[in-house]
Amino acid sequence: MEAATSTPGSLRMDGTGNPSPTKGRILIIDNNPERAYTLIQILEASRYKVAVPVRLQEGLTGQVTQIKPDIILIGVDFPGQTVLGWVASLHESYPCPTVMFSRDERSETIQAATRAGVSAYAVGKLTGARVKTIIEAAVARFYEYRALQEELEKTKINLAERKIIERAKEVVAQQRGCNESQAYQILRKMAMNRRKRLAEISQDVLSVADVLTNKL
Repeated sequence: MEAATSTPGSLRMDGTGNPSPTKGRILIIDNNPERAYTLIQILEASRYKVAVPVRLQEGLTGQVTQIKPDIILIGVDFPGQTVLGWVASLHESYPCPTVMFSRDERSETIQAATRAGVSAYAVGKLTGARVKTIIEAAVARFYEYRALQEELEKTKINLAERKIIERAKEVVAQQRGCNESQAYQILRKMAMNRRKRLAEISQDVLSVADVLTNKL
């Protein structure tokens, strides 16, 4: 086991450009010493880097932030609302691939854990091959979900920017007495001349228009 120096989401990439969990540092959060020891033995035998385990308790963010793991494994027999609240708070402050090992097979618990930020939820015997597969699935799911979030955010930004550009085109068309196609070309030329993005120059146009029409 060793100290950590990485940052969340900083897993190295393998030859295919995908995250390589065997090169990431893992933190075990568990109040069961036997299960924690079993996980350490499995992980170290599989060439994972394992940080010193910590107890599952409230206010984990400070400890985890200091350790800076790439992957978190949480062991808890029956995760109740309080524990899942701790997990959700940790995930919000320190998002990274997270696996929960539990004895609770209820679907409502699994769903609640997933909502709290758990990437993979596992019940059953801990074996080397199984643990490795679960971790790899958690990493893949985490990065896939993050990519979807980033794409959604990008789509929202693009939609907002298109609305700004459309409004700016209307303003320019009205002020210059031209059609919207010509107004668009005017905006593009202004953007190039001022070395700004089209959305930025469009926002500038709208800001000036608001001032001139006393809409502020």
